[in-house]
Amino acid sequence: MKATVEVAGYTTLPLQLPPTSICPTPATHYLYIRPHEPRIPDPDSTRSLFIVNAPIDTTEVHLRHLFSTQLSAGRVERVTFEDIPVKKSGIASATEPNLSHRPNKKRKRVTADDLQGTLDSINPPQPGTARSKNPAPTPSSMESSLKAAAKAARKGTTLLWGEGIPADRVPALGVQRYLSHERRRYPERGALLRTVNDFMTVFEQVSEARKKEEAKKAGEPDEDGFVTVTHGPKLNSVAREEEMRELVERRKKKEEGLEDFYRFQSREKRKERQQMLLRRFDEDKRKLQDIRMRRGKIRPE
Repeated sequence: MKATVEVAGYTTLPLQLPPTSICPTPATHYLYIRPHEPRIPDPDSTRSLFIVNAPIDTTEVHLRHLFSTQLSAGRVERVTFEDIPVKKSGIASATEPNLSHRPNKKRKRVTADDLQGTLDSINPPQPGTARSKNPAPTPSSMESSLKAAAKAARKGTTLLWGEGIPADRVPALGVQRYLSHERRRYPERGALLRTVNDFMTVFEQVSEARKKEEAKKAGEPDEDGFVTVTHGPKLNSVAREEEMRELVERRKKKEEGLEDFYRFQSREKRKERQQMLLRRFDEDKRKLQDIRMRRGKIRPE
């Protein structure tokens, strides 16, 4: 049966996995290779190969040995697993804007929105997986490697995975392999700590910039003439009591001379004055009656 050389643009390279104690029968594993064509080309894209479905125990040593020795296709410059570029924090560019070498150039003002964009661009470091990119020294080496893989697939050449690699150059399998895999599932402690420190540094700068902008807007009226009210710093109990006392005194001074400012206050004042006059009239009336009664009873000598 003729082997399939190409599938969906990938060159298929059959590999024979060596037998193990658990699986004594050799198994065939297919490696899928094509030229690396990223959406955003980089300097290495024209001389790189993109490999999918690499064996579970794939290392850089395995791929170097496969292309350089077993396929005799040329030298491999480097191997990159899961080529996901981690964005740099850009702290220096955000906190210190690009300044011209000329001393008379004004410094660009960094806003909170600029710092927020830098904060959003900080991503945690990512662990690697079993996809790889192999840059060859030249584009011709990349093409020769791809042709050698296609030729081996057409001829049905038996390529035993890892054959000829010294045992001390290959990582251990079994429990040690899973322990190493578990450690590599998470980013390195140093890289993670640097990312956290960069994030917190920019976060504090964003908070400080927001506070300065809010404080600046607090005393400036908007288009409608209103002044934005913002929360000020928290005060302790003594300072709060003094502030409340001063506020009451200022309010009393403002209310002086404004007792009859509202209409209902004037009405109440008039009612009180009328009631007071009625009470005085009743009192005077009773006094006159008492005087008249006393005149009728008392006669002068």
